[in-house]
Amino acid sequence: MDFIKLKYFYTTANLENISLAAKELFISQPALSKAISNLEAELGMDLFFRSGKRISLNENGRFLLRRVERIFSEVRDLERELGERQGEDSGNLSIVTTLPYTFTNILDYFSKQFPSVKWQQVPLSKENLQQFIEYGKYDVCITTEKIDHPNVECVPLFEEEIFLTVPTSYDEANAGKIDLAELVDIPFIGLTNQYSFRQFTDQFCNSIGFTPKYQIEVEEATTILQFVKNGRGVAFTPETSVNIYEDKIKHLKIINGKFTRTICLLKHHYLYPTKISEAFVTHCHRYFQELIRINNL
Repeated sequence: MDFIKLKYFYTTANLENISLAAKELFISQPALSKAISNLEAELGMDLFFRSGKRISLNENGRFLLRRVERIFSEVRDLERELGERQGEDSGNLSIVTTLPYTFTNILDYFSKQFPSVKWQQVPLSKENLQQFIEYGKYDVCITTEKIDHPNVECVPLFEEEIFLTVPTSYDEANAGKIDLAELVDIPFIGLTNQYSFRQFTDQFCNSIGFTPKYQIEVEEATTILQFVKNGRGVAFTPETSVNIYEDKIKHLKIINGKFTRTICLLKHHYLYPTKISEAFVTHCHRYFQELIRINNL
């Protein structure tokens, strides 16, 4: 059993598809299938249930994957430590998050201080979050989801208010605040209900007996405000995405109760903290402390 075979197994196990795994590994599908078969023969056990190109781990495969994850976690730690020998101002940084606007602002300021750092934004899917929590695959995670797990420390960064954004052409734009009960016939624009922010806003609305009528549902958060600017409806906007200098839209305070969420930073207890990742964590604290200071002026 060698490292290459373990890499082939690891990639195939995560993708559960021979064709996709072969493409990611830059080898032919027959070569990958043969390598997996050779590994199974070497171990004297099957690792997958097979159904055409689609495969899934059996009990033996799940056991091996847990052990291989530990091996690759050690390799990633080694790569981090070796990378630091190149200098404090260089290295790689991987961040799991679904806050595109906030993430862009944070990285913009951080990149000015560390221009040589190569960074990667990783979507906050269930699988990626599990990879971070269980195995420390990524450096840090920025999320609004409440995570309680012994492997990670959840550090609150900022409690942000949720506003209602309306076109300036709407009569409601003349007020600085809004009662959602007044919006019975107003079309809403938002993410599909598979996204956590949509689920969060729906839950709040249900708690006050209000049901938004969504006319437009999208998969990309950055398109929502553009639809509002075009006069197509209203939308819920988190405070960190509010730009008071934008024209054609107004952000109104919602008076139906406390409508806030908490942005948190997740740090892995057992992941080797590079100087770059520690600098980024410090930068996040400073960024939101400055945001709080500005809001209190």
